[in-house]
Amino acid sequence: MSGPGLVVDGRFGRFYRLLDWPLRLVGLNVLWLAGVLAGGVVAGLSPATVALFALLRSYLRGGSPRPWHDFWLHWRAEFGRSQLRLGVPLLTLWVFLFYLLAARGTPVALAVAVPAVVYLAALIYVPAVLAHFDVPATVAWRIAALAAWRAPLWTLGLGSALAVLVLAMVYALPVAIPFFLPSAPAALVTLVAARVFGTFPISTHSPHR
Repeated sequence: MSGPGLVVDGRFGRFYRLLDWPLRLVGLNVLWLAGVLAGGVVAGLSPATVALFALLRSYLRGGSPRPWHDFWLHWRAEFGRSQLRLGVPLLTLWVFLFYLLAARGTPVALAVAVPAVVYLAALIYVPAVLAHFDVPATVAWRIAALAAWRAPLWTLGLGSALAVLVLAMVYALPVAIPFFLPSAPAALVTLVAARVFGTFPISTHSPHR
C-alpha cells in the first residue's frame, strides 16, 4: 500500500476492484434508464445503449470516467446518428420476431428462425462496435458480422451466457432487473467484444480514444 490513502496492490487489489463492479453496474443501469426516458423511450433507447457501452469500455480499459458527465456527453453525441446505426437494426429484430410468431407451428418458422439467429449473432456486437469505433452504420455492421464470423465459439458462448443471465434475472431474481438489466449483460458483451476485436485487424475504422 502507498500514498496518503489505502492502496491495495496484487491479488487483493484485483479483488477489491472486482467489488466495485456491482455498484458501478447499478449506477450505469440508472443512467441507461434515464437516457431511455430522456429520449421518449423509443428515440432514447439507441443513444442510451451506445453511451452505456462507451462507459463500460472505458472502465474495462482501466479508465476512470465521470459517469454522469460522460454518459450524457456520449448520449448527446449519439442521439441523432445512433438512430440509424443501432435503432434501425433493433427495429429489424422486432420484424424478425413478428414473422417468427406469425409462422409459429409451420415449416416457414425454420426459414425465418435461421436468418434471425444469424442476424442476432451480429447484432450482439453492434453496440460494442459503436463504442469502440467511430464508423458509419454500414461499416459497423461489417465489423460486427466479421466478429461473429471469425469467432463463432466466442459468439455462441456469449449468446448462451447472455440467455442464461437474462433468464436467471427474469425467473429467479426479478428484483435484480432494475439494477442490472441491461448493464450486466452489456458488461459481458463489452468484455467478449474487446477480446474478439483484438483477434483480427480492422483497417476501415477510426478507434475512439
